[in-house]
Formats: sequence, structure tokens, C-alpha cells
Amino acid sequence: MRKTRTALTVLALSAAALTGTTTGAAATDSFSTSRAAAAPCTVPDAFCATSGSGDQLVLHCGESALVPWSGVGYWDNRLPGGGIVKMFDYYGSVNHVAPADSGPTEINWSLVWALRAYC
Repeated sequence: MRKTRTALTVLALSAAALTGTTTGAAATDSFSTSRAAAAPCTVPDAFCATSGSGDQLVLHCGESALVPWSGVGYWDNRLPGGGIVKMFDYYGSVNHVAPADSGPTEINWSLVWALRAYC
């Protein structure tokens, strides 16, 4: 019951500032960087997530979103002022943090449920 309540809380918080569509899951510990593969996602002063098929989700400071796809993709964090993005799993636990001014980095979106940008 606690896990369900936590997941619903994260879902509600994420939906409040939703900037993409829904689905989701968490991140793996094996990240690699590839500028060529993530090149299409180059939004300045934002966090940009890209699916394996090239769909994009963009977050600005203070925004959150549910991850709308699964499988391998990329993220690129260019939030201003040293902003970070926390990646949450289905249970509402932070499973990865995108450090300031980093990426593009490969990720398994199947393991990420929601994202939140902090600036």
C-alpha cells in the first residue's frame, strides 16, 4: 500500500507540471555518452530527453513530466544556473540525477517513471 501511495504521489506531483505524455519506468547504472546519437536534442537552457525513435521531451526549471516511452534513448542537461534533473522510478525513489551541464548521455527509459527539473 505504501509503495502504491508513494507512486501516486510522484505521479500527482509530476502531472501538476506535465510537459509531455505518460508512461514510464527508471534509469540504469550503465550510462554512456554519444554526441552523434543525441544530436537532435539541442534545446538551449533546458533538459531534453530523447526516445530511441527521436521523440523529444523538454523540461525547463521547475517543470516535471512523466516519461512517455521505454527503451534506450538519451538525455542532455543544459538547464541554467547549475540546474539538475532528478529521475524517479515507479515507487517515487530517485534512481538517477542528471548533473548540471552534462550529456548527451544514453539511458534506458524503461526504468524511469518521472523527471523533475531543479534550478
